[in-house]
Amino acid sequence: MLITSLHPRDCDDAGCDRVATHAAHRLRTGGILVVLTHSHQEHGELLDPTGTVVTAAQNADLLYLQHIVALHTPIRHGRLFTEPTTPDAPHPPTGLHRRVHSDLLVFAHPSTNGTS
Repeated sequence: MLITSLHPRDCDDAGCDRVATHAAHRLRTGGILVVLTHSHQEHGELLDPTGTVVTAAQNADLLYLQHIVALHTPIRHGRLFTEPTTPDAPHPPTGLHRRVHSDLLVFAHPSTNGTS
């Protein structure tokens, strides 16, 4: 199993391709790659690397198994609770979204016709 983290700023096509190709060469048949990432807002632009990571992994012949959403905030009364936990906790600037989850993307190195 390989576990890595990719910040959206570092996940252009070439960066994601390098990670996926390295994983495909290092993993044994049936091995698992887990990529932890998240969306990010910068200069008014939303950066979401999920699609780029999935495409790079599939281009490296890894199988896309699962997208797991890992919450950073509790659920209270059926809703996400995003208020600061202390009175002095910083609020995001107006117009920006508070990050409430990260993405875990899970891939597998496929078997090759029953051989290993």
